[in-house]
Amino acid sequence: MKRIYYILSIAMLLAACQKEPKSSQLLEEYQALNDRVAEQLSQDLQPEAADSIISAFIDEALALQQAEPGSEAAYVILADIYYMLDMPQKIQAFSVLDVDSIEAHGLERHLRAFQAEQATMPGEPYTDFTVYTKDGEQVALSSLVGQKDYLLVDFWASWCGPCRRSMPALKALLAEYGNKLAIVGISVDNDPEAWQKAVSELELTWTQLRDTNDEGSNAYGIMAIPHTVLISRDGTILAHNPEHEQIAELLK
Repeated sequence: MKRIYYILSIAMLLAACQKEPKSSQLLEEYQALNDRVAEQLSQDLQPEAADSIISAFIDEALALQQAEPGSEAAYVILADIYYMLDMPQKIQAFSVLDVDSIEAHGLERHLRAFQAEQATMPGEPYTDFTVYTKDGEQVALSSLVGQKDYLLVDFWASWCGPCRRSMPALKALLAEYGNKLAIVGISVDNDPEAWQKAVSELELTWTQLRDTNDEGSNAYGIMAIPHTVLISRDGTILAHNPEHEQIAELLK
C-alpha cells in the first residue's frame, strides 16, 4: 500500500462548534486519535507496520466523520484526511455532507478535486491539458499519448521527498521497458529554477514539463504528490498511482 507517512494535526475548531456539543466531542476524539497515531508513527517502524497503523487511522477517522452527518466535525475531519482516502472512502465521506454548504466550510477545492478524480477513473478516456517546457513553450498531453504502448504521467516537485525517492524506480522501469513505456514528468514547482536544479541533480532523462497554472493537477483532482497516472496507447486511463511492481508486471 502506497501511503504518505504522516498525520496532519488539525487546527481545532471547537469555538465554531460550541453550539454543537456532539461535534465538539467528535473533534476532541479525532484530535486524540491524531495524537496517538502520530506518536506511533514517530517510532522506528517497518513499512508494513506503518501501513497497518495508517489504515486503522483512516478507518477510525472516517467513522468519526460519519458519526454526526451534517455537523461541523464532518467537514473538518474530511478536510484533514481527504489526502489519504481512496475513491470509495471519498464517496462515503462526501455522502454525509450538505453539498450546498461545501463552500462555506472551505471544502470547495476538495469537492472539485473529488469530481475531477471521478471523471478520470481507470477505464475513462484521459483528460487533456496544457503544460510548459523550461523555455515556456506549450505542450499538450495529447501530443504525448500514443507514442508508445503506455504513458506514465508523473506529477512531482523538487521539494517533495517521496517524489525524489521514487525516481530510481522510474529509471529502472524505463531502462527495462523503454520500448513500451514513456514517462513524462509534470512538475508542480512554483520556482522554475528549483525545478530545473532537481531535474539536473536527479539526472532525469525523460520529458520534463511544468504545470504552471495547475491545469493538469486540477484536471485529475490531484491534491497530494507524488501522483502518477498510467495511460494506454488508445488514451484509456489504466490506473492512478500504480505500484512500480504493478507497472512492471503489466509491461511484461
